[in-house]
This record gives sequence, C-alpha cells and structure tokens, in this order.
Amino acid sequence: MAFFLAIANRKGGVGKSTVAVMLAHALSVHGGKRVLVIDLDSQCNASLILMGGQGWNEARKSGRSIADYFYDLFDGIPANARDYVAKNVGDVSAANGKPAPVALVPGSLLLEDIQGELYLKQANQSNIADVVANRVRGRMESLIRRFEGDFDIVILDCAPGLSFAALAALKTADKVIVPFRPDYVSQLAVDRVALLIEDTRNLDDLAAIPMSERRYACIANYVRNDDRDYLMIEEISLVHPVLETFLPQRNGIADAFDYVGAPRSIDAKYGDAAGDVKELHDEVARMIAATRKEKVGA
Repeated sequence: MAFFLAIANRKGGVGKSTVAVMLAHALSVHGGKRVLVIDLDSQCNASLILMGGQGWNEARKSGRSIADYFYDLFDGIPANARDYVAKNVGDVSAANGKPAPVALVPGSLLLEDIQGELYLKQANQSNIADVVANRVRGRMESLIRRFEGDFDIVILDCAPGLSFAALAALKTADKVIVPFRPDYVSQLAVDRVALLIEDTRNLDDLAAIPMSERRYACIANYVRNDDRDYLMIEEISLVHPVLETFLPQRNGIADAFDYVGAPRSIDAKYGDAAGDVKELHDEVARMIAATRKEKVGA
C-alpha cells in the first residue's frame, strides 16, 4: 500500500512544489520507489516542473487534470483513476538510463472553481454547511486513496489555503512535510498548519503532543549562510519537529524548476544541490520507514 506524503504550509512562496518534485525525483532514483505526485495547487508549479508548459497544456485540454478527476468521479461514475495519470514524467533518469518512475496527476487552474461546484451540488442535499463540507472533503479523501494500490509513495502537493482538496490531503497523509523560510512570517504559518494537522486548538495543546508522535516535520528552505537564519531555524525547532536537512540557496535548486525535457541524471538535474537532494532523501526515507513500522505495531 502506498505511503501518502503531503507537502503543505499555510503560506505561499516557501517552495512547496520544489520540495515535492525534489522528493519525487529522489525517492524514485535513490530509493527505487514508484512515485505519484498529485498536484493539488491551482498554481500548477509541480506540473510545470515535471512536464513543462506544453505537456501540462495538453493534459489540461484532454481533460486529464486533477480538477477533471475530482469532477468526473465525484458522484461515483465508474471511470478509471489511472486514465488521469501521466506516466514517466520529469526530466530525470534512473540509474539504468530509463525515465525515473515518477507519475503525475496534473494540476488545474480550475481546481478551486470545481471545488465550489461540487460544494453547491452537495448543498442541494443538505443546508448544514459543516455536513456539506465534510461530505466534499471526505469524498475527495476517498478519491485520493484510489491510487494507493499502484504506487509506493504518493506525494500530495497542497495549495497554501484551506481548500477542500488541501484538507483532504492533510487528512489522508501518513506524514506531512512543512517547508518554511527562516523568518517570522513563516514561523506563524508553521504554527497555523501544525494546529490544523494535529487538530489542536492552540500551541499549548500542541506542546502536549511529543514531537516524535506528530504527523508532520518541517524543513527549512531558502537558507542563507547567515546566523540569523540559523537562529530562526533553531527557534522554530523548539516548538516543531524540524528535519536536520535544510535546503540552502543554491543555483542547482533554482535552476531545477526549469523543465528540460530530455532525461538526465539526478546529479546533472540538481547540479551543486545534488548532495542536498541525497541528504533530504535519506532523512525522509528513514522517516517513512519509521512511520510505517509504527503503524504496523499500532
């Protein structure tokens, strides 16, 4: 069964999609895993990184995006979830030279509109807002889980807001990675998303949950070689579990956003950040293994 890994933060501009794609590449190449990325952000950055503008546009026009998937299958229409999956995406090759086993359910600019339409359809059956919202989110959870039999890892790239799709992803996730910039605005955003993930009312309630038992781990991104950044990371780590790996400001990470098309090695893709990618993979792989072990023993 697939392991569901959500990438989320209540704040935009913290590199969620970059981290999602980086982990997809690393888990497929270094870990040999079959990875699916589900792009739940209407900005579609993960899709553009993995298939380029032309590939994404073709998927959109053919009705094979995440918005189409939710809309088409929401009411139980007997369609095949696999029809919405683009296989062997990205411009990274595996060790054998073949495309890395990364697949994608492409994002859609219309995802927010589709969620609104689905809410209105459910509202015809009930006038209680919470009931309607729970139905929409619950149905999206079940649709997300349809992919768990075909992949080892499903990465859910979430939008920064509280959309039904993002809430469904957080509910579905076995673990949530929270990228953040080492600044005070990001610190507040991490606090907010942590309360949401752990379903707690305030930071005092959150503190009662041991860090080792929380469903999320944070990763510092865009880190400068600056004492202020390191102090902020340390400050956030006093309240939240933070990965030892951090992602510095490097050209290799910035340039990796560009889709080249022709497959190349993961080291060539990430250049001077290849070591950071491997380090991130190793730590996240250990985290996934530990979480799986805990679930088996529970």
